[in-house]
Amino acid sequence: MRTHKIAIVTLSTMMFLLVSSCKKFNEVNDNPNSPEKVSSNYILAYVLTETSRAYYNLGNEQSKIAGLMQYVQVGTNENAAAVNFYGWGHESWFGYYNILRNVKIINDNAKRDNNKFFEGISLVMKSFLFGMMTDLYGDIPYSEALNAEGEVFFPKYDQQGDVYKGIIEDLKTATVLFASLNPSTDVIDAGSDVIFGGNGSKWNKFANALLLRYCMRLYNKKSEMTALGINVIQEFNKAASGAFGSVAEEATLKFLGTTGENSSAGGSINSSNPKYYIKPAASIVNKLRALHDPRLERWTNPALYKWDVNALTVQDITVTNIFGEHYTVKIKPAALTDAVDTSLYVGLPVGLATVDALIYNKGTDNQSYPPERNPYISYLHDRYRMNAETYVTMKLMTYSEVEFLLAEAAQKGDFDVPGTAELHYKKGIEASMNGYGIIGAAAGFDFDDYYASSDVDYNTAADKLERIMEQKWIALWLSIESWFDWRRTGLPDLKTGPVTQFGDKLPLRYMYPSPNLDPSYLQNYEAAIAGMQATPNVPEGQSTDHSYSKMWLLQGTSKPW
Repeated sequence: MRTHKIAIVTLSTMMFLLVSSCKKFNEVNDNPNSPEKVSSNYILAYVLTETSRAYYNLGNEQSKIAGLMQYVQVGTNENAAAVNFYGWGHESWFGYYNILRNVKIINDNAKRDNNKFFEGISLVMKSFLFGMMTDLYGDIPYSEALNAEGEVFFPKYDQQGDVYKGIIEDLKTATVLFASLNPSTDVIDAGSDVIFGGNGSKWNKFANALLLRYCMRLYNKKSEMTALGINVIQEFNKAASGAFGSVAEEATLKFLGTTGENSSAGGSINSSNPKYYIKPAASIVNKLRALHDPRLERWTNPALYKWDVNALTVQDITVTNIFGEHYTVKIKPAALTDAVDTSLYVGLPVGLATVDALIYNKGTDNQSYPPERNPYISYLHDRYRMNAETYVTMKLMTYSEVEFLLAEAAQKGDFDVPGTAELHYKKGIEASMNGYGIIGAAAGFDFDDYYASSDVDYNTAADKLERIMEQKWIALWLSIESWFDWRRTGLPDLKTGPVTQFGDKLPLRYMYPSPNLDPSYLQNYEAAIAGMQATPNVPEGQSTDHSYSKMWLLQGTSKPW
């Protein structure tokens, strides 16, 4: 692996992106055949779309992290080892460095042109990408990365604490740049900014929101960060009032649904056959059912066949959910002694052997069905099999996440943020529901009644942090951030199923890309894995470059175990 050999996006690729997004820019390159002189406006559209897609792919319904966090499970043997059993291998990071190479060009151009707007955006995207990578892997090439011009062909792996320090410093610099933009000279084409449309205020809020995310990520390592010159509590407090204040401000990119590059993963363009084998996990379905949470009906469909102990004959009925969507459900008689789930919405339990997943909840029905179409388990909602849909978007960071971060900070007591923990907790739930168009659209749903439930109300919780993190886990549906939260807090207390690759724990990190045999590369790689701490779930004799090894972020914290 040579991280320096990452080509910048070609001019033809950027022109394709412009056509596909129906944007026209006024700037013309001095030399259109020289990628180094391509306008930053062209490159920005590429950086934002590719970053959004990469982040979305890490957590979407087809990902291993969605299975890890028990949003989905797989009902057949296709990808079951990675999703249900945590059989993870080495993960490439070349695509991330490719995007970062283009971020660097934007930053270089901005400094050359004295454009603070582009410079601030480049620092935010640099922070987002490097932050995502160190969250996934641990130590990564950072300070020497992207420096092939300086003949650094085998960059060292920086220690994780130093990477986080650089991220926080860059985000702080970005907020200063955004706060002092000159409308005459600090100009970008609004069409190239496919996330915020050239709105500097929203970029500033995004930078502050990311500061909240990373300062809380480092909460358990705050003493060590102080030794590195970063006071994470102080930086969190400073950023708290400057982050997102509404759903309309969050960093989200919609799919267009016209090509593979701009369509969702489950639609017909990217999935020639509907992936019905991807099932909602019982963990999330059961929780939403218990809370009478309307998000269940945004994310899942009713089971095609429903067991009913009161039914005398098989019959078809029409079910209408709270959003007015109609489904045909076959009612099947069941005896009280049958070990079946009689609910309308049924999730697949986590970590089942494939043979057990195929027959789950079939009860006395001996009929054979196509493997992925067990009718006694719910499917994901139809929107996850569309090329583009209102509530399937690429979310880099949401307003709901900001509110839950503020709730956690207020609950801990050593932060100084405006508002109470309950206020921010309640706003976090409400923001999540607003993001899915629930409040005001779900028939018969009253948010105050929902919140008054003893299983939701902040004041009735015996463990208030647990309550915050449970609702945040729900709100982060199909996002990798719930994994990073779980590693940091151990919450929610997710249990593995009967079949796992490495014991009764969830994985902690991505394994580095498969190492090559170049001595210079191996020296850096081996130094990085030497800093990993193997847990008892790492088989004896295996490398510490393992999905169950603890990176610096988790070492000495007793989290998640």
